[in-house]
Amino acid sequence: MKYQGINLGNVKISNRSSILRLLNNNGAMSRKDISEAVGLTAASVTLITTELLEEGVIVELGEAEEEKRAGRKKILVDINHAYKNVLCIAIEADETYISVTDLRGNVTCGYSMPTDKKTMPEVFLKKITSECKRILWENDILKDTILGVAVTVPGKVDRARGISLNTYNIWTDEVRIADIVKDELSFPIIVENNLKAYAQSEIYFGKGKEEGNLLLLKWGPGVGSAIIVDQHIYQGANGMAAEIGHMTSGEDRVCNCGRKGCLEAYISTHAIINDIKASDKTMPCLREWIAKGNQMTPMNIKEWSGLGDLPLKEILDEKIHRLAHNVRNAISLIDPNRVVLIGYMFDIPGIYDSFIEAYKQFDDRISNDFFVKSELSERINHTEGLAVVLEELFF
Repeated sequence: MKYQGINLGNVKISNRSSILRLLNNNGAMSRKDISEAVGLTAASVTLITTELLEEGVIVELGEAEEEKRAGRKKILVDINHAYKNVLCIAIEADETYISVTDLRGNVTCGYSMPTDKKTMPEVFLKKITSECKRILWENDILKDTILGVAVTVPGKVDRARGISLNTYNIWTDEVRIADIVKDELSFPIIVENNLKAYAQSEIYFGKGKEEGNLLLLKWGPGVGSAIIVDQHIYQGANGMAAEIGHMTSGEDRVCNCGRKGCLEAYISTHAIINDIKASDKTMPCLREWIAKGNQMTPMNIKEWSGLGDLPLKEILDEKIHRLAHNVRNAISLIDPNRVVLIGYMFDIPGIYDSFIEAYKQFDDRISNDFFVKSELSERINHTEGLAVVLEELFF
């Protein structure tokens, strides 16, 4: 929930938010333990939790298991994760994902479809909202159970106005996403950059619950990052901080952003495919695989990236080395506790280990747990939107 200045109403909202964040991070707690953790009086905590119980936001779970002791038993309370649903729309360069989740991130239902870059954005967004209506109707999800809708996209976003300013790979012009979607779906709409949404998800559901300062690195289909400082996303002066994909990594290639030499122009999955196709070295295994009717795409890169051709491996190794070099520079600037890796490139057998080996060529003093794979990888296209809605409308 957005802070609006100091008055009694806002203090109350802030206190509610503190309690809900605490329950999200720690799980079920007693009122006494909540009071000690957030620094509020027992009376204040009782008043707030009573209101939250009446609204259905939290639930009582019974007595805490503890050693026998005199006095009143501790009654545990926790967030009611079935209180509301969140509609999540994740528009990625190649695929668009639609899902409905509860407040814990459990997916009630979902659907995916290719991202249509050829039609006008208004047309594609209305196709998405039609699918949303179908999903809600087929799964008997009532409108009043929807807390809000999150639309996450690559590139620069004006969150306050709900506008995509430039998605690079999808649309180059401004798109008034919130207005278009709200005309079709009568819910609160939040539009956010996908990497910032990933980071928010990591804060609420992943490593960000334990570590305050993180660098989040995503690879696949593009490459991007986000910086978490004291469990808050660092935005930068123009909201474009941590754009590792647009750090200089060469001189000649033109990036989708319009500038030359960006890292993404060299190591995105589309760049990898183009370099393999342009290679003059023989790749018999890949040629045989294609002859069987297969086609190289970013979405099936797991199938063809490990076919065994040495030239193919050499191209991938060069991309990994280039990424490791840029990450080393980024780490020198921000000095995070850990780097969280996410994106389907890191799920390809051997890529994660090869990246760690490449990075250690620049710095072999890192601890074994400095790089960690996100625990949210399998459901990130759902939890990213959920985290955005929770941050805006719940916590």
